[in-house]
Amino acid sequence: MTGLLITNVRELNLSMKNANNKFGTKPLKEVLKEVVAQRPLQKGVQNVRICNSWEEVMGTHIKQYTEQVRFSHKILYVSLRSAALRTELSYQLEMIKERLNDYLGEPFIRKVVLN
Repeated sequence: MTGLLITNVRELNLSMKNANNKFGTKPLKEVLKEVVAQRPLQKGVQNVRICNSWEEVMGTHIKQYTEQVRFSHKILYVSLRSAALRTELSYQLEMIKERLNDYLGEPFIRKVVLN
């Protein structure tokens, strides 16, 4: 009887360890990585990062004249308030695209369109 009791206690301890591993705590950073790694959410985060790269790469002066930045089907659409700035930047679209892709670390942007 004593041997049976010891075996049951060992099994109970083992099952409790497994339960702790199954429902154990994780660091918040690890949980957020798992959530962001989900495909639909990852794409949305990526789009926001690409749109925010315009301000980071082009600087605050050009940001002041930027009304809207959106990204769709590998094309970055940028609406500018200044026709003169739009004309000036239109001569540098290829360089702007390269700088944005370099900043992002991957060639996400195929084309930049200024409105």
